[in-house]
Amino acid sequence: MDRTERERQAAQRRYLGWGLAFEPTMPGVDLARDIVFDDGPDGRVLALVAGTDNVAQSLAVALTTLRGSNVFDATFGFDGLNALAEQIEPNLIREQVRIGIITLLDRDPRVRKIVDVNLDDGRLGANGTDDAAKAALRASRTLQVQVQFETITDDRLSVHLGELPSV
Repeated sequence: MDRTERERQAAQRRYLGWGLAFEPTMPGVDLARDIVFDDGPDGRVLALVAGTDNVAQSLAVALTTLRGSNVFDATFGFDGLNALAEQIEPNLIREQVRIGIITLLDRDPRVRKIVDVNLDDGRLGANGTDDAAKAALRASRTLQVQVQFETITDDRLSVHLGELPSV
């Protein structure tokens, strides 16, 4: 690793932060996360994430946390979950969810620019095709959330934030 790469990684760690590593307790069903342990020189230690991995993990956790439910930070979380409970037209619900995701990204000081927010429910296949994965996604009634954004360290990230119940 050359000096430039080390400096870039140090800047990412400094500006994008670091935190404890969490992984879903039930992969595919993002209901809860648990801490991860690594083997250290003196036994087991808490695993850490830093830089872009920390940003991606933080956004995934925020997306599955109802805004206002964290007693230590009432502004943390995703406001779009309320839209899923309302009895309005499905297209309006999707747009409210999209706005909630954009608001979530906009509140994070590590995000410089939002490039794209993609909500995929399997209704539209690429080039009009309908494969088994799209059919399964439609049947599961979930929205897959994929976002692209630029960080304050000039990294462009494309992150699969997880899945939300669809309408």
